[in-house]
Amino acid sequence: MKLLKNGMYLILVLLLSTTISCHEDDEMTNTIGGLDFVIATLNAEGNKTGVLASTVPGDNRTVYTVDFGATADDDTDVFETSGPMVTYTYPNETATYMLTVTASFPGQNDVSISKEHTVVEAAPTGDALTGTWRLAPESGALGIGPELDNVSWWSNTTDDLTTRACLFDDEYIFGADGSFQNVLGTDTWLEAWQGVVGEECGTPVAPHDGTATATYVYNGAAVTINGKGAFLGLAKVVNGAELASPADAADSITYIAALSDDGNTLELDIEVAGGGFWSFKLVRDLGIQGTWKLVPEAGSLGIGPELDNVSWWSNTTDDVTTRACLFDDEYVFNADGSFQNVLGTDTWLEAWQGAVGEECGAPVAPHDGTGTATYVYDEVAGTITLNGAGAFLGLAKVVNGIEIGSPADAADSITYIAALSDDNNTLELDIEVAGGGHWSFKLARQ
Repeated sequence: MKLLKNGMYLILVLLLSTTISCHEDDEMTNTIGGLDFVIATLNAEGNKTGVLASTVPGDNRTVYTVDFGATADDDTDVFETSGPMVTYTYPNETATYMLTVTASFPGQNDVSISKEHTVVEAAPTGDALTGTWRLAPESGALGIGPELDNVSWWSNTTDDLTTRACLFDDEYIFGADGSFQNVLGTDTWLEAWQGVVGEECGTPVAPHDGTATATYVYNGAAVTINGKGAFLGLAKVVNGAELASPADAADSITYIAALSDDGNTLELDIEVAGGGFWSFKLVRDLGIQGTWKLVPEAGSLGIGPELDNVSWWSNTTDDVTTRACLFDDEYVFNADGSFQNVLGTDTWLEAWQGAVGEECGAPVAPHDGTGTATYVYDEVAGTITLNGAGAFLGLAKVVNGIEIGSPADAADSITYIAALSDDNNTLELDIEVAGGGHWSFKLARQ
């Protein structure tokens, strides 16, 4: 009898320990791991929001419940999904919402996480982006990191400006009529998902080859590109993902956008999978638009027997001080096609203008900046033409085919051979005068 009791006791102990052990194992394994979700802004107004949830490892039997946190009514802003992105359109007003995603899986405990999301109302800004843009030719112009304006995971180096020159010369053109174009030229930067062996310059791959018919909408806080294969920065980057195949090209992509006060720098952010944010810095291709001055260095103006040859005469370093009234003169190319010589109270004068010798003095009409003038810049031909008596670049006396001997001989039009540097900040000019001489001027953007 005692043996039976001891046997029953051992059985009970074994059953109890087994039950406890199984219960502990359930607690250790019945937990969903790696729950996360990406929040994407899907329209230019900034209020249409998409949520893409994931767990590690992924399993399409996982059910995600997404609460957009906009109302107390679960029927209007709570959605279930097994994987595809779910979307919700918030009121078009500035507000912060708490988004919550709950993951459910058979036999496991539900897991929830929450993130804040701010919607910013922004008024339409018309044609603020109109024009041609490129990636800024500098390190960190594109990169990716764990949050907005953070490219700690990867960003381009200065060396990449050369290695990836075929990317940095790509143009993003916003038309005044709302049209958009990718102008990539004969080659652009390609990656393995586009069918190349590694990463290299090559012929653009459809539909990311600039042939798409596309439009854009910009509201001051976001820019949306509509058109399969149209993009900004990198073709693979779309809302909530990085493409694995050209066939997966998005019909529409929305980027968070910040335009600089001068309207010439556009910073973009877009969230992809895993909480990563790609950032792109674009600069407007101004052509020659803006204010220019002679470069304050030796050889910035001179004359010689041929183009880019100033062996007959050129300014010295000392001349930058002696002729300071010349080096502070401004040559202003306005966006409306008008041109101005802004000379201030004094400029460099020579004997043909009535000065005793060569000296600083009050500007002499019509080369005093008071005239009405326009300009035409032909990038293909490499020329700048100034139209307007008394308008000039570099030196007032230098016109096509001659150096004038009197203010009364001012030309109504002057054409210069023009070469703009790759970074758009240096402008080299040449003009032929009498006797086969060529004047050269080197200007810097201010």
